[in-house]
Amino acid sequence: MVTPGDSVLLDNGTTNIAVAQQLSGTGVTAMVLSLHVAAALAAKPGDEIVVPGGPIDHDDLSFTSAGAVDAVRAMLYDVAFMSACAADPFTGLSVERWGDARVKQAALANARRVVLIATPDKFTRTAAHLFAQMADVDVVITTDDTPAEVIHEIGLHGPEVMAVHA
Repeated sequence: MVTPGDSVLLDNGTTNIAVAQQLSGTGVTAMVLSLHVAAALAAKPGDEIVVPGGPIDHDDLSFTSAGAVDAVRAMLYDVAFMSACAADPFTGLSVERWGDARVKQAALANARRVVLIATPDKFTRTAAHLFAQMADVDVVITTDDTPAEVIHEIGLHGPEVMAVHA
């Protein structure tokens, strides 16, 4: 999904730490939305790593301020790797914090391709702040223990679904 020279956005969350570990050293330019993700991507040389700056959330070291929204809007992304607290196929993608939702909306607006990375439990719940619909996503990556009916429901909204070994 990513080639050297691509501009990517790596959202906050543990799933994006795993993505950063895979992308580390591949020659991407990356806007990263948490210090944990930035550290994982920086493990190998070769990438340009950009953080939005401003205050960080002390729970997960993520950037969710108005300044982060502005920084995210200032770049264009070939691929945005997104996370969500909840990703119900019918009600949409949502998170617990309002600022986090605003940053995610800015990322989606500037991405050519949107990839949602979510574990099966995310597809059966909702959170307070909606930031996108499933139709706004191009690819959903989940684990192979996601129920077949959930994968079918996601597909009804348009995204390609890729299931990886849990």
